[in-house]
Amino acid sequence: MRRRATHRGIITAAIILFLGFFSLTFSPVFAVTDGNNKVEAYLASKNAFEDVHGTPPAIPKPDWYFDATIYYTVSQNGPTSDLGTFANLAHETLNDARGWSRLGAKFVRVESGGTLRLVLAEASRLPSYSSGCSVDWSCAVGNTVIINDDRWTGASTAWNAAGGSLRDYRHMVINHETGHWLGHGHESCSAAGASASVMQQQSIDLMGCTFNPWPLESELWTTRF
Repeated sequence: MRRRATHRGIITAAIILFLGFFSLTFSPVFAVTDGNNKVEAYLASKNAFEDVHGTPPAIPKPDWYFDATIYYTVSQNGPTSDLGTFANLAHETLNDARGWSRLGAKFVRVESGGTLRLVLAEASRLPSYSSGCSVDWSCAVGNTVIINDDRWTGASTAWNAAGGSLRDYRHMVINHETGHWLGHGHESCSAAGASASVMQQQSIDLMGCTFNPWPLESELWTTRF
């Protein structure tokens, strides 16, 4: 019996020491009883553990980050390929985590109005938007991004020669022309073998760069907002 009491006393003392250390670390309040060799404990605050861990510090947003919802419409001009396919891939591209959404933008399609117009146009109709638009390429004029249906269905000679896929070309051309709407001009290849800027005219000439459908980190800025 004496040995058992001694063991019980040692166990109780160890528990009290542990709880004392725990209370210094976490600031709870404990009640300890030894009548039935039982320890009862409670925290002074239900938020004690939350207080210990704390709230994660807010991560500062880069200067180029903005919270904006961009409403856009989708339409076609002339006989073109399937508009539904175009609309779906355009939405996917604009909101892809690799794309312009990294600016903090969310692109939402609406039936009318909006600040951006996406148009899938028959190639022969491109010049009607501006003298700077060609039957050969896509272009952007004001709030309108016009995708040349010939390029949409067949990409370009330079892109195909470099082994680029049609899907990636479609991502690229939407991002490139939307980049103009965001305020970007054209870029050149930075170095042979480097990823091309999305604002490089990759449809015409990769100039030694590798094809790239998505904006580079250095391109994450806009004059639009």
